[in-house]
Amino acid sequence: MEFRILGPLEVVEDGPVPLGTLKERLVLGVLLLHANEFVSRERLIDDLWGEAPPPTARKAVNVYVSQLRKALGQAGVDPIATASGGYRLHVEPDAVDASRVQLLVASAREHVAQGELQTAAERFKEALSLWRGPTLAGLQLESRGRDEVAQLDELRLTVLMDRIDCDLALGRHEQALGELNVLVREHPFRERLRAQQMLALYRADRQAEALEAYAEARRTLVDDLGIEPSEALQRLQQAILRHDPSLETPEGTAAVNGLVPSAAAPSPTPSAEAEVGEERASRRFRPRRRLLALAGVVILSGSAAAAAVLSGSAGATPHVVPDSLVRIDPSGNIVSVIPLGAEPQQIAVTATGIWISNLTESSVSRYDLRIHKVQTLGTPPEPFNVVADARNAWVSSLRSSRKITRFAAFGTGDSSGWGALDPSSTSTINLPPPGAVSLALGSGYLWAVAGPKTTFGKDDRVWLINPTTNQVVRQLRLGRETTSIAYAHGTAWIGAFSSERKMLYDHLGTGASWLLSVKFGATGPRIHPYRLETGDTAGPGVAVGYGKIWVLNCGTCNGPIDNQKLLEFDPRERRVVKRISLRGRNPNALAVGAGSVWVVDQVHASLMQLNPKTHRIRTVPVGNPKNAAICAIAASHDALWVAIGNRNCEDSGD
Repeated sequence: MEFRILGPLEVVEDGPVPLGTLKERLVLGVLLLHANEFVSRERLIDDLWGEAPPPTARKAVNVYVSQLRKALGQAGVDPIATASGGYRLHVEPDAVDASRVQLLVASAREHVAQGELQTAAERFKEALSLWRGPTLAGLQLESRGRDEVAQLDELRLTVLMDRIDCDLALGRHEQALGELNVLVREHPFRERLRAQQMLALYRADRQAEALEAYAEARRTLVDDLGIEPSEALQRLQQAILRHDPSLETPEGTAAVNGLVPSAAAPSPTPSAEAEVGEERASRRFRPRRRLLALAGVVILSGSAAAAAVLSGSAGATPHVVPDSLVRIDPSGNIVSVIPLGAEPQQIAVTATGIWISNLTESSVSRYDLRIHKVQTLGTPPEPFNVVADARNAWVSSLRSSRKITRFAAFGTGDSSGWGALDPSSTSTINLPPPGAVSLALGSGYLWAVAGPKTTFGKDDRVWLINPTTNQVVRQLRLGRETTSIAYAHGTAWIGAFSSERKMLYDHLGTGASWLLSVKFGATGPRIHPYRLETGDTAGPGVAVGYGKIWVLNCGTCNGPIDNQKLLEFDPRERRVVKRISLRGRNPNALAVGAGSVWVVDQVHASLMQLNPKTHRIRTVPVGNPKNAAICAIAASHDALWVAIGNRNCEDSGD
């Protein structure tokens, strides 16, 4: 049975299912807005009648629910559960079009983060195709339901702008212009749409029209609202006037507004200079496989960096301090230092912000990339691993590995940006013992594995959690102790360790490290184990990027120097194609992005930056090893993010 709320309310099962009266459809609409959640009877009364319900309202709601049960019941199964003073409609997550949209959008934004813009655009288009009109068209809710309907309609516009951002980054400005002209007329106060229109016109050799589009935007804002355009939109106009070369890059308006670090580029070769000159002369954009900075982020981030970001004097390198988040550009230059709570431990990167767990402070911090501010909220004791998407963050705990805390990223805000972190927006996911600390997102699931052996014991299970309902929907047994997890391209890659093998060629007598792939097919999960090496003492850490799986095969790397290796695993050939010795460098953590593979040298508070093509390694000093330790790293397309603590960090195993 399929439920559709993105348009007129429909239920389909081998054809349309009759739904009865208007009031019954309203009740079903509210229950579907909160599918698999408890909805009180009073909430239903408010949305059906507003502030003036009839005396028989409670009885009427019972009747409407009874009729819906008859319409929706299958084979004697009642989909509507009665709880104390309310109801809960049970549906499969992918049976509601709004839930499918959220999964598709999350997948699209994952591909954006990986620089796979063509795939991201296709996912956004697939999500948009599920809208058949305004949410619950023809049904007028009277209370909070109005805001929830408006939020879904707002999501459609946001997804549409996200897809246009992808099209612009892929060089499809000509195709996007017609759609943008219509959207600007429909939403004249949306500066993100105005920015997209101006950029598309400029790239289409229509500079005069791009400037006129700005003038029209200013007239509309000044005449109707009495306000000037945002600083970001003004900077875009100035960039067009001076023919700023950054407008021809995939980042477009983001570069103009200072959201893309200006790395010191190497001197171009004569052929490269000719190519750049030819490209600028033709004013045609050549797409590159890099992360797109969404125009919506640009428009919302007009203010300058907040005082929380420590910058050096002009041309100087910012000073790294303990308990901070450090941003490093692809050339290895320190761009900024952001103070955080005590012992920042793990990092999750999204398109609009960075999440960091603070171990000894038992809190989670969120650094907003648009307004350059840090917000902090308490979590369960000793928060460890953190993963995030555009709407939520999930945090595991070293103190209680059986619990994962979910934070609603939007808080009291709307779908166009973050609101304040709200403690009431948190929820808890409970796992069976011994629980898990290492997390990943993919295929619409939150994946959880036991994590490093230094935490809560050994386990060979991976739990798949529905991120909407917080319920464990599947458990897989891998037959080996899990140590880390990374997800990309429809596959979960899990580092594992087997200590039971005692063979003659296991000269260290400690077992073997493994890489396991888990992918879902038509018949369920397919698990493929790949033996990496013997003699490993803690199990491998895993990261994915540049078409390869990168494995840090030494765990805490307290073992023999010969066992300190970075392995390059080719998923097509299904084998290790390169073993890179990290002899004596004390590797600790791994990340892939910003053009490089990055490995932490915790003892020396530095980074190993490896070129994935040439395999050359250079050392990037970060802090003073006497008072700072690199606790974690995470990479985006244009930056490496480094968590700096003031003592030895917990071993993440990856």
